[in-house]
Amino acid sequence: MTETTRLPLFPLTQPLFPGTTLNLQIFEQRYLRMITECFKKEQPFGVVPILEGPEVGAVPRVYPWGAIAEIIDWSQLENGLLGIVIRGNQRFQLLNSEAEQDGLVTGIIRFCPPDEPLELDDSTADLLDLLMALAEGDPVVQQTFVAPQDGNALGWQLARLLPIELELRISLLELDDPVERLQQIRSWLIAMSQR
Repeated sequence: MTETTRLPLFPLTQPLFPGTTLNLQIFEQRYLRMITECFKKEQPFGVVPILEGPEVGAVPRVYPWGAIAEIIDWSQLENGLLGIVIRGNQRFQLLNSEAEQDGLVTGIIRFCPPDEPLELDDSTADLLDLLMALAEGDPVVQQTFVAPQDGNALGWQLARLLPIELELRISLLELDDPVERLQQIRSWLIAMSQR
């Protein structure tokens, strides 16, 4: 039986993938409360991609798949806001959600199975070269970039950096098979090259 639990959720326009990092500025009271409670309870929160609606203010419509977020660094920024760096962990499916009085969304999630190991080899060398070139060209990414050690990390990092439509990118969160994920990314690259 797959484990389910209720977690606070952070809807973002930028998806969080396993092993990838995002820098966030926290200023809304609901998210300051969420971060404080997560620290106190040593509890994670989930990040879900926004399908429709704003990041700030109203409760948006979200994609029913996401990733657990681990806070790996935090600081007070020069503008006075709380800055956090999060890293994606295990994927999950969002079964249902509700908004609390202050607009913080919580949801019942079901954890996806952990990614099966996938070795890097000659068949992924071209994708690895592409990823390294993408990372090298982005100073923000370079701050936290770690070269992938397996095919899962390669796929997730490409999903984060490739200039593809949001709906395509976040659809990878549903796929349990890392080989299928890399095949999907290859098909997008072929389609992009034919435009």
